Amino acid sequence: MLTDYQGLMIKHGLIIMLLGLVGGFLFMFSLVGAISFSPLPFEIDYELPGSSDRWRAVHVGNIMNGMMAIVFAFVIGSIDIEKQAKKIIAYGTVATIWGNAIFYIVGVLAPNHGITLGDNRLGESNWAGVVAFIPAYIVALVLIYVVVTLIKAVDKQTGN
Repeated sequence: MLTDYQGLMIKHGLIIMLLGLVGGFLFMFSLVGAISFSPLPFEIDYELPGSSDRWRAVHVGNIMNGMMAIVFAFVIGSIDIEKQAKKIIAYGTVATIWGNAIFYIVGVLAPNHGITLGDNRLGESNWAGVVAFIPAYIVALVLIYVVVTLIKAVDKQTGN
């Protein structure tokens, strides 16, 4: 039986995976240069903004983040860890996967790829770069905390 925190992580992990699967269609549209559902004889000539590589990241990155949340849900259920730590891990993981989803999706529109607040060698900063960067930066720090907390809990339980 799942705890509330595990259910929260699994549910949001699955939603983010679904977002990644939809992103797979956007990746396909980017590659094809049109909105098309082959073999249906229906096509809208439309060029998605951003590169196909970034749409691939929307697809794969969100699927991987969803899987991470689901894995972490089962990890917190299999180790002896305090309820408050489980809460922090659960909410931190959910915040991370949503922050990363924003990064992947909005970063498509950022000439600087959303990896800095300002201009960088990849391109100039714009509103999308800022919107992509800020949550991703914050949740990267949150995720480091979550992973270190999990490592410590595993070490404590295994005596390593």
